[in-house]
Amino acid sequence: MTDKELIRKVHNGNKEALNTLISSYYDDIYRFCLYLTGQEADSYDITQEVFLRFIKYMDSYQHRNLKGYLLIIARNLCRDHFHRRKEPVSIEEAVWLGREDKRLSNLEDSLLLHKALQQLPMKQREIIVMRIYEELPFHEIARITGCNLSTAKSRFRLGIKNLRNQLEDADEQ
Repeated sequence: MTDKELIRKVHNGNKEALNTLISSYYDDIYRFCLYLTGQEADSYDITQEVFLRFIKYMDSYQHRNLKGYLLIIARNLCRDHFHRRKEPVSIEEAVWLGREDKRLSNLEDSLLLHKALQQLPMKQREIIVMRIYEELPFHEIARITGCNLSTAKSRFRLGIKNLRNQLEDADEQ
């Protein structure tokens, strides 16, 4: 069943269709928030708020790409989170542990990469997350972030360059 059909059913009061929509996108939105915030608890809260806002404003939903629409909401809520936050994020808070079944070396690599990702400016980080982890095309990323295509590509290249530099510095230490 397509997202459009599910949304139509939700409009008609079908709660199971709403549960289907949420379960289809919950993990993707949570992972996106986690990569941006670096904090599990905040990511859960923001993800919940994404779906609450979607439900509240579902009648005005006009987009063709529901995941992209939800990512826009998540991106805005993550930005709001950073504007409200007064204390800096500690390294321990910024560590994302990933799946428990990873081998130790993969886990160490994941931790190092996530730490480096958290140190990037938000505009670079969000584009890298959308491109690599969410596998969105650049034209969709540009639409979600509100920048033009060349800016999205430029931020991605600069972010990748900064990540490489951070990882090389970590290897030298």
